[in-house]
Amino acid sequence: MRPRIRVYADVREDPSGIPSLLESSGLLVIRKSLPIGDYIVSDDVVIERKTARDFLKSLFDGRLFDQASRAAEVYEHLVYVIEGDPLRIAGRMGRERQYYSALITLATDFNAKIIYSSGPRDTATVIESIARRMNERREGRGFPVLKGKPKSANIRDWQVYIIQAFPGVGTKTAVKIMEKFQTIERFCRASIAELSQVEGLGEKKAQEIKKILVTPFMPKEKKTQKKLGSLEDYY
Repeated sequence: MRPRIRVYADVREDPSGIPSLLESSGLLVIRKSLPIGDYIVSDDVVIERKTARDFLKSLFDGRLFDQASRAAEVYEHLVYVIEGDPLRIAGRMGRERQYYSALITLATDFNAKIIYSSGPRDTATVIESIARRMNERREGRGFPVLKGKPKSANIRDWQVYIIQAFPGVGTKTAVKIMEKFQTIERFCRASIAELSQVEGLGEKKAQEIKKILVTPFMPKEKKTQKKLGSLEDYY
């Protein structure tokens, strides 16, 4: 008997009825208080569900990009499922330009995917479809797991865990980094140009990683920080 596809759902999603709909479709739903996202369907995919009004509210009060930034630091793929028609609401408010700007920023800065649905039932169908697709791609490599320290003494698991702690690096990219550099020591010594060659990184993420590696540690109580030299120094 094949194991049921597993999905993590934030406990605050219960009132929407979506976790129950997922269970009725045969998925195993594990309810937890998730620090990031509303649903986790694989090691690399996190889903944020928002109604049209909540999406716009989070955009205007500044929460949207903060949430996207934190999600992109941990997961390779960030998916927004938006229920309703945010463009129509933004149009009534005279803020269509801000709405389109938000979509562009999410896509270009955070590699986010946007999917629209008519309501909770459609959203459940979308989440189920993504979960089943990711299950097919895993090819028996196990269930999705919440990001945390490896419980085994396997060195490979610890290497991947350490590398994926960097901004914008998920499990798959961490594996590609280790395949290229072989050791964490070589990774730390790599230039921005060398880091940029890894599929899934690019120059912007490579710059962020290099900045973390070369910036001296400063105690919390100190407000100022010595300015680094140009990033060109590390190419």
